[in-house]
Amino acid sequence: MIRKQIYLTEEMNRRLQEIANEKGVPQSEIIREGIEQYLVQKSDHEAAWNELLNEMKQSPVRDLKWNREEQYDARIRKLGGDHERTP
Repeated sequence: MIRKQIYLTEEMNRRLQEIANEKGVPQSEIIREGIEQYLVQKSDHEAAWNELLNEMKQSPVRDLKWNREEQYDARIRKLGGDHERTP
């Protein structure tokens, strides 16, 4: 294992101590679990994003031309409101 030094807020430290005490494990184990969960979540998010990008690249729909203002105006027309856009 590689040793790292980190800084925690008072609140983070208090909560870390509580969790470690409740589980009966060292604080370092809680920190490692948290980092592992973050890395897995980040990896899953990146995989989902890459899958979406690949699906978009394989889509037969090409060269869509629109901008945010057009989309906003179209939505307002669809809703039938008298909303005005504020700059």
